Amino acid sequence: MCNGGASGQVRHGRGEGFRPGSSRAHPDARDALIFGFIFLGVDKPACRFFDPRLANAITGFGRDLLLWCRARIEATERRVLYGDTDSLFVETGAPDATAARGVGETLAAQLNGELARHVEERWRVTSRLELVFDRLYLRLCLPAVRHGSAGARKRYAGLVESPGGGRVAFTGMEAVRGDWTELAKQVQRELYARLFADRPVFEYLRGVVAELRAGGHDELLVYRKSLRKAPEAYTATTPPHVAAARKIPGKTRGRVAYVVTRDGPEPAEDRRHPIDYEHYVERQLRAVAEPVLLLLGQDWDDVSGARKQLSLF
Repeated sequence: MCNGGASGQVRHGRGEGFRPGSSRAHPDARDALIFGFIFLGVDKPACRFFDPRLANAITGFGRDLLLWCRARIEATERRVLYGDTDSLFVETGAPDATAARGVGETLAAQLNGELARHVEERWRVTSRLELVFDRLYLRLCLPAVRHGSAGARKRYAGLVESPGGGRVAFTGMEAVRGDWTELAKQVQRELYARLFADRPVFEYLRGVVAELRAGGHDELLVYRKSLRKAPEAYTATTPPHVAAARKIPGKTRGRVAYVVTRDGPEPAEDRRHPIDYEHYVERQLRAVAEPVLLLLGQDWDDVSGARKQLSLF
């Protein structure tokens, strides 16, 4: 889903808002930080406070509050575009960025007042929760989950305000993940910059595919992934980075830099066979390009040349 209007993100206060010395720090910020550290990782058996009931209570309470906030926002006839564990995305319907920011700040202030009363009435305690207006998206895209139509969880890109003009911010997508190649990251950044600026993407992608196949991007094709144990300890399956690590004498731990060749994964610094460019076309470029192409009503097979090849038979 791609939203062309301005939208705001309302988030549960944390991080900067609760650091001692911050302009938004709560008087009980130190206690809030201690509370946060105590309950961090309570869903892990190694934690001394481990108890599934405690972990479920925390996540359940957070979900209840998020749904409560969503209901209050929708009661003002505003559309909630998306919500995850700690934030809600609201379409402002405002004509410009300044007005949209004002809507977000006003909405956060109103919700805080209502939330304080809700906590006082239901649990008979003073609320220490704070909702903050976190970020204004001038344009927002919520890609569909692969092989489906519903939006993927915690995966989105948006055009946000910045001093030098708008910039594209990514959450949970390939551009900010460490297990994708630099080629995929660069192409994804450029694709969404073009999408939000209403610039064409089809010819750009065809050019990248042609350059890739001609060997013009070899330095951007390196995968990097860490070994969790010694290569010989992997017995049930052999992931690509493990296969490459087994070809590095004395490699037992740490990150493995490798490329996919026609003979399988090989260490990037000791490649013996030609690069498998079609692997990168399908597994890297297609993966980041297809969500954008679907939004535009275009087809990856036309970009990659696969449709033209099939038509010959």
